[in-house]
Amino acid sequence: MNDNNILALKKPNRIIYLRIVCTVSFIGGLFWLIVYLTDYTGLNLLTLQEKYSSRLAFTGSSALLMAFFTVLSCIGVLLMWRLKKIGFYIYFASQFLLFNYPLLVSGPEYFDLSELFFTTIFILFYGANLGSMKK
Repeated sequence: MNDNNILALKKPNRIIYLRIVCTVSFIGGLFWLIVYLTDYTGLNLLTLQEKYSSRLAFTGSSALLMAFFTVLSCIGVLLMWRLKKIGFYIYFASQFLLFNYPLLVSGPEYFDLSELFFTTIFILFYGANLGSMKK
């Protein structure tokens, strides 16, 4: 079999895997958007947050800023779904801000190694699939 035929067969599979990961990222982003917006409105989902993450309960403008970063992350995911490279850069920047903003505001006691691990895995997967995306 020719190398071009093998690459032609692998590319649709890579796009399918990329879209699966995009779906998972988008669902996670929507979950966190709901959490941040309810924190902004004053509803306390602290018990829900403790179950899923060590992120502190944000209130006021901090929650609104985290919701904004989450929306940027979802926009990046949607662009990657459409195979746009700019989506990766938007996703990377928003994930960087989502992870580091709590550290800057509240200090290192809110550092979560599991969040860093999963964020890194998703960024590495998306980065490995940049070749499948267009400008």
